[in-house]
Parts: sequence; structure tokens; C-alpha cells
Amino acid sequence: LPEQLEELARIFRSFDAQNKQVVSARELGACFKCFGYVATEADLNEIVGEVGGTVDFPQFVHIMSKRMKDCDTLTEIQEAYRAFDKDSKGCIGREQLAKMFSKLEGHALSSEELDEILREADFDGDGTISQLDFINVIAP
Repeated sequence: LPEQLEELARIFRSFDAQNKQVVSARELGACFKCFGYVATEADLNEIVGEVGGTVDFPQFVHIMSKRMKDCDTLTEIQEAYRAFDKDSKGCIGREQLAKMFSKLEGHALSSEELDEILREADFDGDGTISQLDFINVIAP
């Protein structure tokens, strides 16, 4: 279906951060989570063994179509991420996080609370929450 192919293309581009037309096994695992499928290390190793260390878009479509469960989950996660990433930079910084939680909670979080949230959600250690970080938190 054209709609599903467009959605897969959009997802692929969102995980192809360096615009190399490929995604790594780590990124592929996060893509699976978007669709409600939790890939084990063995699953990812099997895929990498079949296609190599990276996956191009046609391979991505083939792999994802075999494993997709629930596209609504992805849409909900992406909408939630966009709600935090107001300026569409692809990352949620400390200031954005503070503003959003202030609106949600009705009061400002302490500096320690913000530090804890960032520490738990920032998997790549860059001081912000990327879409991949967000998915790892939301879809464990």
C-alpha cells in the first residue's frame, strides 16, 4: 500500500540521521520498537548476518513488513515526541523539557528532577533527548 510505503520511508529517513541512505542494526532495533516488535540481540544479529552491518531502504521495507504489528503505536510516539520538540530540531533540550513538564505538572521541576530525567532518557549522552532516546524510553 502506498500509505504504508510512505510511512516506512518517513521512518527510515528519521533514523537515517546522517543521510547515508542506510540504518544500522541499533537504529533498526529502535524502528522495530515503534511497531510494537522488540527485537532481541539474536534477531538483530541474524538480520545483520543476512544483509551486513547496515540496511538500505528496500531491505528495510522487506524486513519491517515481515515484523510490523501496530502502526498506531509509532504515530502516537511520534506525536508525543513532536509535542516536546516544539522547534523541530530533532532533539529535546533541558529548557524544552522544563517548559513541557511545567505545563503538564502545573509547576516547575527542580534542577535535580530535570537532571534525573535527562540522565535516564539521554542514551547517547549528548545532553539532549533524540527521537531514538525517546523511543527507547517510551517503548522499552
